[in-house]
Amino acid sequence: MANCADMKPGDIYVCNVCGLELKVEKSCSCGEGQASCTVPLQCCGQDMVKKSA
Repeated sequence: MANCADMKPGDIYVCNVCGLELKVEKSCSCGEGQASCTVPLQCCGQDMVKKSA
């Protein structure tokens, strides 16, 4: 499960259903455990996954 607290600049997340890719340009400023960092990044109803190098 990907959420903004785990994302680092340069990371790429992909949807395994439609192929959408998102690249992180800047880390979030939320603290761990805050509401905005507890919702997983989703596309097509499924969690997006970090793309391996």
